[in-house]
Amino acid sequence: MEPLPRLRARISSLGELRDIIRALRAMAASHVQEAQAALPGIRQYVAVVEDAISEGAALLPPTDGARSGDAPARRNILLVLCSEHGFVGSFNEVLLDRAEEWREAGQGMVVVGARGAALAAERGLDVLQSFAMAPHVGNVLGVTRRIAAYLAGVESAAVVFGGYRPGGYFEPELRRILPLDPALMVGSRRRSPPLHHMAPEDLLVRLADEYLFSEITRSVTESLASENGARLRAMETADHNIGDKLDRMKSAAHSLRQEAITSELLDVVTGSEAILSAGDV
Repeated sequence: MEPLPRLRARISSLGELRDIIRALRAMAASHVQEAQAALPGIRQYVAVVEDAISEGAALLPPTDGARSGDAPARRNILLVLCSEHGFVGSFNEVLLDRAEEWREAGQGMVVVGARGAALAAERGLDVLQSFAMAPHVGNVLGVTRRIAAYLAGVESAAVVFGGYRPGGYFEPELRRILPLDPALMVGSRRRSPPLHHMAPEDLLVRLADEYLFSEITRSVTESLASENGARLRAMETADHNIGDKLDRMKSAAHSLRQEAITSELLDVVTGSEAILSAGDV
């Protein structure tokens, strides 16, 4: 068994590490709550944009389904939303596993999150572009703008992200964000057309851009909640493991201290006996 002073030093170091882990756990819990609070409003906004597209589609003249002036698709993009920072367990590994599984032939991969991009490079994946992931809800719109600008002109795009589940769990999900869902273009069943001040074609182009922006925002926010949920669970596990180890080390330190006290008492008793024996002589 190691000396008592060294054991006490290790106990002190582990205690400091536990304080750091608990601070990270509290921060992750706060970020989960922020993302969860933002999601209902974002989902509602997506629904509003979808309704607007349906009503705008009803303004278009009937067509035979052919589109004029189509440009060839620049790329077919698969967007993978990973984490910017670590301590997330297998979060990035699981998402990249699913991305490789769901990736279509000829589909270019774009990775969001420094940790995910590094892992993709380790795996030798061909990544067209990488972006920084939002560390908290306040940065989500900035990330969304950069991604939306990159996807401008892309005709086909899907996103792989962590779908949040209660208790800090997540499930990988695949959501297609381009092209627009054909069901949205059927047109609203409203009897009276909505008031508008733009040409229907221009209006739908603007709404399509807004739809893309809102869908990316929703996916980034939900993946951020999942990432921090994974980090929260990882920190809880680390805290529990350190607590168990501290208990064992404190028990060992207590035993060593008791042994030292016993040894000191034995030395005192032995010395007393030696003095008494010398006196008898």
